[in-house]
Amino acid sequence: MKAYPGPLELLVRGAACTVGGILGLLVGRWLLEHGFLSESVNLVYLTLLGFLVGYLVSPPLVRVSERLVSWFGQLPPDAVLAAGLGATAALVITVLLNSVLEEVPGFSWGVSVVMTLVLVGASSWFFVANRHLLGRLRPTAPVPAASPQNALLVTVLDTSALIDGRVVAVTEANFLTGRVLLPDVVLYELQGIADSGDPARRRRGRRGLETVTQLETLLKGDLELVHDTFADEAVDTKLVKLCLARGARLLTTDYNLGRVAGVGGVVVLNPNELAGALKPGFATGETLSLQITKAGREPGQGLAYLDDGTMVVVEGAAELVGQRVTAAVTSHLQTNVGRMVFAQLEL
Repeated sequence: MKAYPGPLELLVRGAACTVGGILGLLVGRWLLEHGFLSESVNLVYLTLLGFLVGYLVSPPLVRVSERLVSWFGQLPPDAVLAAGLGATAALVITVLLNSVLEEVPGFSWGVSVVMTLVLVGASSWFFVANRHLLGRLRPTAPVPAASPQNALLVTVLDTSALIDGRVVAVTEANFLTGRVLLPDVVLYELQGIADSGDPARRRRGRRGLETVTQLETLLKGDLELVHDTFADEAVDTKLVKLCLARGARLLTTDYNLGRVAGVGGVVVLNPNELAGALKPGFATGETLSLQITKAGREPGQGLAYLDDGTMVVVEGAAELVGQRVTAAVTSHLQTNVGRMVFAQLEL
């Protein structure tokens, strides 16, 4: 099936043909005025020749234009706005300078063009580099502080939570409700990990991207991609600021990030803590049937593991590695990495 040219291709080809035709006409007039051509009809031929040359050179121009449009489409909206404001300011300054310098000897249109290009480039770069200041100029309604009642409505996803992947099961179980925000800096970080040369990191990054795809299917319109509005900040700092600005909670398995966010007033959801809270409790004196897998760090201790991965320290079982024993629970301890159960070997 034949593909018809799109609007951009038609525009670029039309502009190239028009410019080629005009250049052909100008060249023909110059040749006619200097006696190289004797008949005016040659102007028509040269104009048509320029039109044809413009059409022949238009394909590479179309490809360059498509790449430029694709590149501009990936830019953050605030960066495009800042560049436009910078260029506008530079053009206004150029008009004022031209009116002042036009009487200066030696000032020509060439100097004016160079001055305009320099001012537009410098001003656009300055505005883009400082675009975070534009947000302070917009009148905004006061944002309520992050409270448990308000934070239940919105959740911000962290890179570690997406790589962990358990957020999918939590969502399927209807424990994750409301709006879910996916910062673009997190998505870019996952892409960087997925493109890593280290196979292990590459697998982790791809697992995180697969989690994003699954969440898109599960959450449908409740998953929102948020563009970065905090310039020159670390990713973790941006996440905390986003949570505070949106009154949102933070879903992460990064213990240090959770601590920092919690100190800043953000409600933190950690799947590790949720998994630990859902593990069944053991009463003192309850008996367990355990397989001793190895000796413990302290003399006389043996280590065993429950089906959910909980480690059990059994006193007096160091010499029983590889054997199944019965032990009575004496105590248990909840740590940052999980829960530990202490038991005494029953004779």
